[in-house]
Amino acid sequence: MHLKEKTQLPRWIPIVVLLLWAAFRADAYVGPGAGFGVVTSFLVVLNAVAAAALSALAWPVLAGLRLLKRLRIPLKPSARRVVILGLDGFSPRLVRQFLSEGRLPSIASLTQAGTLADLATTCPGISPVAWSSFQTGANPGKHGIFDFLAPDRSAYLPVLSSVLTERTARGRVVARLLRHSVPFWSLLGRFGIRSTILRVPITYPPEPLDGFLLSGMCVPDLRGTQGSYTVFGSENGTRPGGLLVALEPDGGDAWRARLPGPGGNAGAPCPEIRLRRKGTRWSMKIDGVQTRIEPGAFTPWTRLVFHPPGEGRACGLARFRLRIREGSPELYATAIHPDPERPPVPLSHPHIYSRYLAGVVGSFATLGLAEDTWALIDGATSPEEFLESAWSIFEERKTMFFDALSRNRSGLVVCVFDTSDRIQHMFWRQGTGPGSAVRRMYERCDALVGETVRRLGRNDLLLVLSDHGFTSFDTCVDLNRVLVDAGYMNLLPGVDSVDDSFAGVDWASTRAYSLGLGGIFLNMAGRETSGCVRPSDAEEVRSGMETALLALRSADGRPVVRTVYHAESVYSGPYSRSGPDLFVGMNEGFRASWNCATGGVGRDAIYPNDRHWSGDHCCDPLLVPGILVSNRVLEASGATIMDVAPTALSALGIEKPAHMDGSTLLSGRKRAG
Repeated sequence: MHLKEKTQLPRWIPIVVLLLWAAFRADAYVGPGAGFGVVTSFLVVLNAVAAAALSALAWPVLAGLRLLKRLRIPLKPSARRVVILGLDGFSPRLVRQFLSEGRLPSIASLTQAGTLADLATTCPGISPVAWSSFQTGANPGKHGIFDFLAPDRSAYLPVLSSVLTERTARGRVVARLLRHSVPFWSLLGRFGIRSTILRVPITYPPEPLDGFLLSGMCVPDLRGTQGSYTVFGSENGTRPGGLLVALEPDGGDAWRARLPGPGGNAGAPCPEIRLRRKGTRWSMKIDGVQTRIEPGAFTPWTRLVFHPPGEGRACGLARFRLRIREGSPELYATAIHPDPERPPVPLSHPHIYSRYLAGVVGSFATLGLAEDTWALIDGATSPEEFLESAWSIFEERKTMFFDALSRNRSGLVVCVFDTSDRIQHMFWRQGTGPGSAVRRMYERCDALVGETVRRLGRNDLLLVLSDHGFTSFDTCVDLNRVLVDAGYMNLLPGVDSVDDSFAGVDWASTRAYSLGLGGIFLNMAGRETSGCVRPSDAEEVRSGMETALLALRSADGRPVVRTVYHAESVYSGPYSRSGPDLFVGMNEGFRASWNCATGGVGRDAIYPNDRHWSGDHCCDPLLVPGILVSNRVLEASGATIMDVAPTALSALGIEKPAHMDGSTLLSGRKRAG
């Protein structure tokens, strides 16, 4: 028996509670811990029955309130429901290639009577930025997300751009979403229109809405990282993406170890893992619960319980895979995902929704970056194992999406699949020929589009879209080394390279620095702690750097940089000054180096990318537009990802608010009445 089988509740219990929540919904977030003790006791089932009777009495009032809200809808809706299927990283270039080869029949069928168009991405064209503009209909200067990382200007340290995690005076860890502006589904709720939002990036922690939401990108693992795996084997140590933990002999053909969790092993009881071999059969026991494990095969999601000091217990999930190397076991464990049935961090709105989904799907991946790319980069998993894991997550997501389509027959349903992004990152170098992982992914996503179309109603608007496209990444560009060589950044005496976090930079004489995937920041006086660039000199410094960047050439003579974007040319709004002063739009094949992204300075400005991660989109955004496919004819010439929110609002009868930069792609909109 697997651990999850011992504790999983009957599926009807969370469904009953979810329906009751829908009847008595309040526009407020229910904090961690609320609701779970209720659902796990028989008394709550009795309470649920009593509440059901009350909800029946209250239903006419609630229905009347919703009707009054709907009477305020200013336009005549052109759709009963808007369904948005996000395929992260889907490339219009590859879509058109595979369409010409007859490999994407579902998309081909849609485009015959609908729309196929490029969808311009943001600057830069990366997921947290583009999906934030998708949500808000606004440019980054109005939502404040410019990259995965942002500089802490007081300490010259990289920090997550979208989430701030703090510990309160009482010791409680609280996460705060840093994306500004308002998602368009929040506006729908003001008019009595409900939404179901699944795994859209930059929705952690979840915000209140009229409907249901499961958070996506930036949900942390139980160690507080964006995903760190564990390999139990012959040694202790660390790798860029995970931990190495030695298996200790436990008598005969048996081994044991502890799985580090929140805070590592220091002072925090962690689950004990015991492996045992009996002949050719293997078993794994975690905290006394035993299950059989087959070498080379992933286990189902296994429940893990940690007891961080002063924080009660924290429940997580992981999958395990056993390898035998020269007769000795090596056990791989995925990152420790927050358990959706007992989440230690807020995963959904309402809080009970993640538990409801666990009733529908079973235990599922909840980490913001669920596919373990670092394990493949580090050699902890094979390409075949990575693909198996990625497609299992895809199937979990598909089950949730189709459940939402069956239950939410009007309003808005949005689901983002990021398997498409991860497979292109990791298998781009393999090419797109027959049998390639990238080609198979496009074909499988096309089948998903077809299954979605078959679930649509006659008056549904379907938008299939991506946040950006893809291209090759064969050459690393260390922008900080470029700045050092050009005299804009200086290192302390005796320092010739920096691993990360700018340790060893001489800030008193440094005029600019790079952080993230192409952004360059001036070390401005009055803005950065040790800023030395006066505002009157800023434009001269930027122009000088632009000249140096455009002159960069690779060893084979290729121009590295295509465009240097000045902030004011691409950003407008109250948060524009939080972004980079310059963004370096590189040519295809080039991307900011790994160490430069986190504040490092290497010894070489330009060098080959030899990692498994061989595809990317962090170049000139004009080279990697996303795609837009619809079952209706749209005015999509020149469409951008900021146009999606106004289009969805317009289809449901809502005028776009003034702060949105995008415009509806629907034509002939008329006011109601």
